[in-house]
Amino acid sequence: MTRVRAEDYDEKRQSILDQAAALFARKGFEGSTMIEVAQACRASKSHLYHYFARKEDLLFEIVRVHITAQLDELETVVNQALPAEERFDRYVETFVARGANSRNEHLVLMNDIKFLPDVQRREVRKLEKRIVDLLVGVLHEINPELMPARSPRGPYAMLLFGMIIWTFTWYEKSGAIPPRELAARISQLFVHGFKGQRFVPPAMGKR
Repeated sequence: MTRVRAEDYDEKRQSILDQAAALFARKGFEGSTMIEVAQACRASKSHLYHYFARKEDLLFEIVRVHITAQLDELETVVNQALPAEERFDRYVETFVARGANSRNEHLVLMNDIKFLPDVQRREVRKLEKRIVDLLVGVLHEINPELMPARSPRGPYAMLLFGMIIWTFTWYEKSGAIPPRELAARISQLFVHGFKGQRFVPPAMGKR
């Protein structure tokens, strides 16, 4: 007989992902156990296994959900009918906002993907490559001479990602610089350089 899912199945599953992400971000995937995840969820280990058969499955779902949502947001930004530099600013702002609001998931993706089985790790890398390709395309529009079609175009994108990704090892959105201002500072530094234009605060209001 097929077991019927409870009405709150998705809600409980997401709660497990949230608690596991917080635990993995704090202790690392390798240093955490399923028992600790269950304790964080105030549930039994057997209850946890009803949702995720292995700790690796839990890790994969954390990073897959995080990066898929990020990719969807960035594709929407890049496909807007706006000048390339404005889409670049919004790309950075969107990327920073996702990292600030999902810091645990961001750190897990950055630090623990190496523990995934090869098949799952390759799937995550494909999603990451699509995110990089979106940025490469926008950078090519901004300065085609630096991003010619036949030469390696990834380094400029990876320099930017390195700047943003490692920021979240120390950055807290509750600190002195809110996420939107941080994104604006990153964008202006990357496009105009340290000796370029003075910092222009982002416009007030929602997009």
